Amino acid sequence: MSRISLISGGRFTKQLPAALAVAAALVVPAGALGIGAAASAATPKLSTKLLTIAQMPTGWSVVSLKSGKVGCLGDLLQPKGVTLTSTASTNFSSKAGVPVVEEKLATYANTKTGYNKIVANLAACKHFSGSLNGQKITGGTVRNISFSHYGNASEAFAVSYTIQATTVHEDLLIIRNASIVMGISEGNFGPVNTSQLQGFVNKAVADLA
Repeated sequence: MSRISLISGGRFTKQLPAALAVAAALVVPAGALGIGAAASAATPKLSTKLLTIAQMPTGWSVVSLKSGKVGCLGDLLQPKGVTLTSTASTNFSSKAGVPVVEEKLATYANTKTGYNKIVANLAACKHFSGSLNGQKITGGTVRNISFSHYGNASEAFAVSYTIQATTVHEDLLIIRNASIVMGISEGNFGPVNTSQLQGFVNKAVADLA
């Protein structure tokens, strides 16, 4: 299986299997992940509220991911018709390259409207297919799943599809907490470790306080 070299801060940091690098890019796309529009005086400095490598398991590292969109899936935290005011993001992977965990924080001119549109877009994206970075993607599905409730409102989704004859699984949560909307996901080639993801989410939500 081909692999994608990931660059962070202008230096080589890690290689991820191409299939999972694409998976991560789709669900919380890295092209939309870095710091966005400058925060106003009333907007919290989002980068200080992200997960840090110190909160991850031993052997994990920070990685960069390529952006992408296939069909209705992608650019999830930048819904049309909503003014995005600031963003911050971070991505991690285990020593083996998988699983991958992504977190993106965003603020909007209207937080509730932003959150509601993100959730509605995901709920409507039940099937997708296409290609990304030259890789054919088939059998893509998105469905609601049961998960613990967080913040003022939250929804959880399971995403799966096939790329390079490999099925990728990713669980994604969208959380509205006061003026911030969070997208956080964990992706792997097998079923997502729900208890591990829940631990990451608990830490991430606590960091928003």
